[in-house]
Amino acid sequence: MLIKRWLTALVLIPLLLLVVLKGSSFLFASLITLISILGMAEYLKILSCQLNFLSGYPTPSRISIPLKIKAVAYLSSPIIISAAYVGASDWMVVAMALNIICMAVVIVLEFRTLTVRGVVVAGGRCGEGLLSAVASQIQGVIYIPLFLAFLVLIRCAENGSHWIVWLWLIIGFSDTGAYYVGTYFGRRPLSPHVSPNKSIEGAVGGLGAAAAVGMVYGVLFVPEAPVLLSLIFAILAAAAGQLGDLFESALKRAGRVKDSGTILPGHGGILDRLDGLIFAAPVAYIFKFFVLP
Repeated sequence: MLIKRWLTALVLIPLLLLVVLKGSSFLFASLITLISILGMAEYLKILSCQLNFLSGYPTPSRISIPLKIKAVAYLSSPIIISAAYVGASDWMVVAMALNIICMAVVIVLEFRTLTVRGVVVAGGRCGEGLLSAVASQIQGVIYIPLFLAFLVLIRCAENGSHWIVWLWLIIGFSDTGAYYVGTYFGRRPLSPHVSPNKSIEGAVGGLGAAAAVGMVYGVLFVPEAPVLLSLIFAILAAAAGQLGDLFESALKRAGRVKDSGTILPGHGGILDRLDGLIFAAPVAYIFKFFVLP
């Protein structure tokens, strides 16, 4: 497993750096669109497993997400990210509103009632399952394409490529620091019901590693960011990344799955690898456009 992780990293990291630093904004937005669609597919699979578990079925073969819900979710990803690419952040909000309207149409078309002893009961297991799927789809569209769209907004701005690498390094060193500090010094669980293997010591170690690399890279490649703000940004972005890691762990635990997917050998799925970066993206956007002078 460890060999697979390293081999996958050795292949993907240079390619991703090439796209971020040397590729066009359009190429980067296209990559984020692909990642968003793949991540949405993993998310919907987890959702299907979760609905089956709540309904008492052991496998996702008994209950599947309606095709209409899947289609709108997949369509929302390129629309939201395309809006970010052209700098139309207002259209990102419009796309989210249209997604919710489409989900309301799905509810009207697909909602079922159950009859219990001659009395019509609105919803029942069928209705509750549909409402849960719709609510989770809306959550997924916010969680994946909307949050990833912040990376596109950053990349298309001045010095955006270095901001993406900066954020990437912060999250990567936070994960690595948390893993090694937690492995050797972890004693107190961080969130035992969500991720029993994560410790408070590991989280602190991850924040420390992120702060160190964040300050160094900020000084070298992001001159518009003062040292103190670079430190604050690194810590907050790493904390958001750790929260994103726990959030994705909660999703998988609710669906009773180990990994979100298998597309990345040794790493799992897209969401397994990018969970921290997804949550840190809005933090980076806020710092770049609203905090820095």
